Order: sequence, then C-alpha cells, then structure tokens
Amino acid sequence: MKLSKASFAAGAVAALVLGSGTAYAATGGNFILGKSNSAGATTSLTNSNGTPLALTAKSGYAPLKVNSGTKVANLNADRLDGIDSSSFARTSGQTGNVVSNGGMWLDFDNDGYADALVAFVSCPTGTVMTGGGGEDDTPGGTLWLSEPVGPGTWGVSSSTAPANATVPNGTPDAGLTATAQCYNPKGAVSGSMYRPTSPLNALKARLAEKQR
Repeated sequence: MKLSKASFAAGAVAALVLGSGTAYAATGGNFILGKSNSAGATTSLTNSNGTPLALTAKSGYAPLKVNSGTKVANLNADRLDGIDSSSFARTSGQTGNVVSNGGMWLDFDNDGYADALVAFVSCPTGTVMTGGGGEDDTPGGTLWLSEPVGPGTWGVSSSTAPANATVPNGTPDAGLTATAQCYNPKGAVSGSMYRPTSPLNALKARLAEKQR
C-alpha cells in the first residue's frame, strides 16, 4: 500500500499532537476527553429529555472551573440561600430618621367633634422601617399610642382634649409629630434628619426647646 506525502504528513502531525498529551478539536470536530479542546464558536449542549450536562468531581474538588469573574446570568452560584446579591446590605447602608410635619385632628364618628390628635410618617421607597416614635408638645397632652400602623409607616396619637371641641376633621396641629427610623441598604435615607451633635447635647437641646 502506498501512502502519499500528504497522508503521511497529516498522520505524523496527529501522532505528535496526541502523543504529547494535548489535542485540538477544531470547530465542527470531535470533543476529545482528557485533552485540551478548542473551538472558534460557542458550543451548545441540549437534551430534550432532561438535564443536558452532569459534572462529578473527586471529593474536595470543584466540579467546574472558569477563568473569569464576570457574572453568569441565571447561574445558581450567583445566589446565596436563594437570595440575589442585590438583596444584601452593603457597608454603605445607612439609617436615618424621617419626621412628620405635625399632626391633625380626626373625627372618627363624624359627629362634628374632634376625637383624637394623630400623626403618622412613612419611610421612603427602597428603605425598611426599623423603629419609630413620637413627640407630644401639646399643652397637657400625653402620647398614648406609638406603634407601626402599616408597612413602613409609624403612627402616634395624643390624649389631649381639643381646646375647641368642634375642631374640623383634618385640622393640622404642629404639637404632635411622628418619627420613623428607616434603613437604606444602599446608602443615605432620602429626607432623613440628623443632629450633628453628641447624643447628650442633642437631648439637652430638645429639652430646652420643649421648655420654651
């Protein structure tokens, strides 16, 4: 049997490549197990009956290795306990206090007489309410309700009896305020208020305001 020079050369190259422990699978060629394969286009694997690929590694070894830190869309490894990284708090997360502009008189039974002085405040979209409180500066008033009244909303109410029993429903009163403490995992809380002094000095300042 005669061999052409071309056939002999091709066979020699194949023997050299395979004998060296490496292999090259050109686009459209065969995938050779245990060898280094290469292609000039994306390789897809489809199984119409179920899972198209299963990887089993030796204990202590990862079943898959990649050479890029780029996020892979829809890959479960992008989630921790089913939660995407965007749901976790960042070190840049901040807490801020959002304060209402005052309370208002409400007539719950529509009899023409104000029944309670109430105030409420809500945390901005994208933040989570972690607490709240209120302040009653009405003459002789007592803050008797201070609690969450809805998702992200804090409400307060005063026991103060209206100076005028016929205060119209919805009449504003600056003597009562509500405060919600809101947490933004991605940064500052929009509309929040901070007192740039020590907690003790801030408390003294507030007490001084209330005594005026």
